[in-house]
Amino acid sequence: MKSYKEVLAFLYALQGRGVKLGLRNIQALLHSLGNPEKRYPSIHIAGTNGKGSTAAFLASVFQEAGYRTGLYTSPHLISFTERIRVNGRQIPDAAVVRLTQSLRSEIEMYQATFFESTTAVAFAYFAEENVDIAIVETGLGGRLDSTNVLAPLVSVVTNISIEHTDYLGKTVDEIAREKGGIIKAGVPVVTAAETDQVVAILRDIAAQIGAPFYQSQDLVSLVDSEEPVRRGTFEFLTPTARLRGMALGLDGPHQRENARLALATLEVLMRRRSAAGRFSRINPRAIRVGFRDVKRNTGIAGRLQRAGRGKSLLLDVAHNPDGIRTLVRALTRGASRKYTVVFGVMSDKDFRLMLSELTEITELLIAVAPSAERALEPELILKEAEVQGMRCVVADSVARGVSRARRRRGAVLVTGSHYVVGEALAYLKRTSR
Repeated sequence: MKSYKEVLAFLYALQGRGVKLGLRNIQALLHSLGNPEKRYPSIHIAGTNGKGSTAAFLASVFQEAGYRTGLYTSPHLISFTERIRVNGRQIPDAAVVRLTQSLRSEIEMYQATFFESTTAVAFAYFAEENVDIAIVETGLGGRLDSTNVLAPLVSVVTNISIEHTDYLGKTVDEIAREKGGIIKAGVPVVTAAETDQVVAILRDIAAQIGAPFYQSQDLVSLVDSEEPVRRGTFEFLTPTARLRGMALGLDGPHQRENARLALATLEVLMRRRSAAGRFSRINPRAIRVGFRDVKRNTGIAGRLQRAGRGKSLLLDVAHNPDGIRTLVRALTRGASRKYTVVFGVMSDKDFRLMLSELTEITELLIAVAPSAERALEPELILKEAEVQGMRCVVADSVARGVSRARRRRGAVLVTGSHYVVGEALAYLKRTSR
């Protein structure tokens, strides 16, 4: 196993082992590497939606403040190396090869999964690169997620809704307890959860183990700017700062909530005496520029991203009913517009509810299936769309679906899954040459 192509084939083959919730394998892999995850501080993020954006906002701020910053997110859109970045640069192919080779015997010994192996590679790479901090997003859940070996400076929980019921539980309460499993004794936790039910569960978990508990909206106020010359900007008010003229590098009103959560996390972090000294260069300028230049700094993509000729094609990784609902709300804010929607989804998602949310903005639905084992057959999407009264056709690939959509008049939206958006971006990249 010498080439990057061979190593990727080896890693992707591990997906056949499915999902194994638990920390035994990742602890064994990391132990064989000398526990690299203990060599740098971290911020750990769980939740249903908004994890990637919140992580990117945080990473961008630390980079702007001059700190060497690791960022671990999943899944990737086009390239495996997107998952592991230091100061926005993807892990080199050669490092993936070397670190995977060093772990191969342990991966086989413990029958480790794709995500367990990838997490070990990421944590080892961050240690090699001497990062000042790592921003780490959970893969699935929290309590038994491979990333939960971390002892973070702050734990972060975004919003929580129904997802991955085969693994996390059938109710929001059960899922909240699983995601709240990242909360550690004595480690402050910040959440953007909105429902009283979820907040109560997270607060109770924190109280039981002595973790200071904060809600982002209690720490950070958000107001629209009243200055006509800065229309479209807004202000963040915290107990220690007033940040005027804020503008975000990610579109959509929901991104203000993700940025608020990131700012609240920084506020809590700086209340820890040891962290305040270590990260003293975090200041209003770093926050303002970090939030604005988040895409350039981190490479985050697929969040209400405009692409294609005339920028009339939108791509968004909304992949569950709550995410689709938020997307539709963003697209209908102050305007009523119909889209040709290229839609594909994984088979474990509630695609019926996702389609019902899309009905309001869809002129024609093009059902597709990405090249992933868990992809739902587009014919099932077609049948359900027709039941719901939507015009729908099937395309035999994401690329053909996007091509067909672009031949129509009007705006195009690609959504339903990270995998769909990734394949669409890859197609657009090929055809723009």
